[in-house]
Amino acid sequence: MTMKRRIRTREAGVTLIELLTVICIIGILAAFSYPMFAEQAAKGRRAQARALMYEVLQHEEKFFTENNTYTVDVTQLGYANPLETTESTHGVTLAVGPTGNLTTSVSITGTAIVADAKCATLTLTSANGQSGTGSQPAVCW
Repeated sequence: MTMKRRIRTREAGVTLIELLTVICIIGILAAFSYPMFAEQAAKGRRAQARALMYEVLQHEEKFFTENNTYTVDVTQLGYANPLETTESTHGVTLAVGPTGNLTTSVSITGTAIVADAKCATLTLTSANGQSGTGSQPAVCW
């Protein structure tokens, strides 16, 4: 009588421990990368708001050249009211500038529609004064 030997073969596959290890590693990487991604997205939104504000300032300067005064009406500059960035992340408004006289200065304010704790508002004046509000106003400009 011949004895047949049983040979154990290991089936190919992934164990539960290996799967959980991979999931934990992915979770750790995501925990580190998401805040960086969110900050880069906020920087992009701020840059888009600044670009629109400078564009509005150029239109204001053209309006001033033609009318010898600034305006607080965005429709007179050729924009829709309310004026927002293309992604609707910031609203832009006009007001009398720091001199208190519309014939000498105007102030352009970009207010975050999408929450941005570091930079809630950006302000640009006709004298190219730049300021911001929020927990870190230095990142606004």
